[in-house]
Amino acid sequence: MRASHDGGGAVRSQVDFETLIHVDPDLPTPVYLQLQTQLRAYIVDGRLPSGAALPSERTLADRLGLSRMTIRRALAALVAEELLEQRHGSGTFVRADRVRQSVDRVLGFSDEMRRLGKTSGARLVSFASIKADANVAMNLQTDVGRVVTRITRVRTANDRPLALQTAYLPPRFHPFRIEDLVNLGSLYAVLRRNYGVIPKSARQTVLARMPTGREIDLLELDDPVPPVLSLERTTVDAAGLPIEYVQSAYDGRSYQLELYLNAD
Repeated sequence: MRASHDGGGAVRSQVDFETLIHVDPDLPTPVYLQLQTQLRAYIVDGRLPSGAALPSERTLADRLGLSRMTIRRALAALVAEELLEQRHGSGTFVRADRVRQSVDRVLGFSDEMRRLGKTSGARLVSFASIKADANVAMNLQTDVGRVVTRITRVRTANDRPLALQTAYLPPRFHPFRIEDLVNLGSLYAVLRRNYGVIPKSARQTVLARMPTGREIDLLELDDPVPPVLSLERTTVDAAGLPIEYVQSAYDGRSYQLELYLNAD
């Protein structure tokens, strides 16, 4: 199996299905189930990697000598198992692994991705000094109208857009050098190096909702458009002073929260 990329960045599988997949109509196991079982095995062992695009139903039917109904039934079962996903107008793809955030510690995006064995990245969308509105002022424990720093970035995991994040920094970090963030890649690393500030704790809320048009564009969400997980987090230092207020929208197909609960 080889993989290539089409013009839109999707991984196109170069699988020799005629060689790898063997279905026998004389066996008691239904043909669609044989196909489903073999495709599942190739996804699990990585021969069909995360993000790979399968050939169309018609192409698979022609290559394997099966009916399109058989192909459709096998693929539908794997979609139900959340191993495949079907994107309107684009085709059928191996579902990307979900990124799991463990809600038991305060980690920045870069550290979280590193812990999960993924490569984090960022694309700067906007950087500005603004006057705090009532919501931002409340979360940063400052006065309405005070100048704060606003940084909006698309955060990526293994080069795939995962979240649109807008971070607000309190007046004590103004003026903030965006060059330092670009060079280090991690906001927490900049705060630690330039200001000696280390995150101590955070309060985070999560809401599932449909994305805005801007989020659809920046996160490259395909039809059918999935919901996003909307996160708001205020992080404080050891003295209890806010160091950032962040609003994030995560691709709901690729991100999930993992909580650790104790009985006592």
